[in-house]
Amino acid sequence: MNTKSNINQDEFYTIIQKEFWLKWFSKLMFTLISVKLWGLIACTWVSTYLLLCHEMLPVGDQAYELGITGAQWVTFNTTIWGLIFGMKEIFRVMDNKDRSDAKIIKQDNESKEEIAKITASTMTGGSEPGSTSTYTADGKEVVADEPN
Repeated sequence: MNTKSNINQDEFYTIIQKEFWLKWFSKLMFTLISVKLWGLIACTWVSTYLLLCHEMLPVGDQAYELGITGAQWVTFNTTIWGLIFGMKEIFRVMDNKDRSDAKIIKQDNESKEEIAKITASTMTGGSEPGSTSTYTADGKEVVADEPN
């Protein structure tokens, strides 16, 4: 199973190599067109605008708050940024787990194929022509006149 991925764990470049800067620029461009980035920019800009334009508007006996306070700004932004970057890390961990699981499944399937080959070679009978052997339902060989 040979799958292509845009992530190669074996590629490491130093800062003086041309490939490093090509990868860096590529990562920068993908980040700039990312929906997450624009969502973070919009949320931060709107919350900052509401913080800066905060005022109390008195109407009759009551005062209405227009905008948000500093504590609300911090709570909102840390929650949004934490969720987005937290989910990014969760997906990264799950991707590594999926890769590990796929490798284990591949090794397990190869082991099962080897066991099947060995079992098939042992169940074909003796080395001399015309000899046959019988097996019980659970795979044990019945030799000569043994009771089942």
